[in-house]
Amino acid sequence: MAEDPDAGQDLPVLDDGALQTLTDEAGEDAAQKFMEEYLVMLPVRAAKIFKGLTRGDAETTLEAIISLRVSSGMAGAQRLEAYCGSLESALKHGHNPDMTAVKAVLFANIRQVVREASRRGHLPPKSHGSSGP
Repeated sequence: MAEDPDAGQDLPVLDDGALQTLTDEAGEDAAQKFMEEYLVMLPVRAAKIFKGLTRGDAETTLEAIISLRVSSGMAGAQRLEAYCGSLESALKHGHNPDMTAVKAVLFANIRQVVREASRRGHLPPKSHGSSGP
């Protein structure tokens, strides 16, 4: 089974239920901080996936995909979580995903998550160069 670029297309881009659960369990501040860090880390996690694919390093690639899948699930990014799940499954079954296709689908999903997070007010505030109180 190859990775499915349409995996999860019927799922919401961002489901507030997961973040609400985190808010209920850890508090509003912790949930907001998690979401901000999740959004900031999206390009870093994507870069790790691409680096692993480029080097043919299945272990690094899988680790990065699982990290992105799990954090996406916690953030409620269900489409991205589903896509990462299909990539993970493909790699575990010995398939070598096409880098161009992975980049296109992964970045499209990340753009959707960031756009939806922005619309809902989840983006971190812009820093003004200061690093402390």
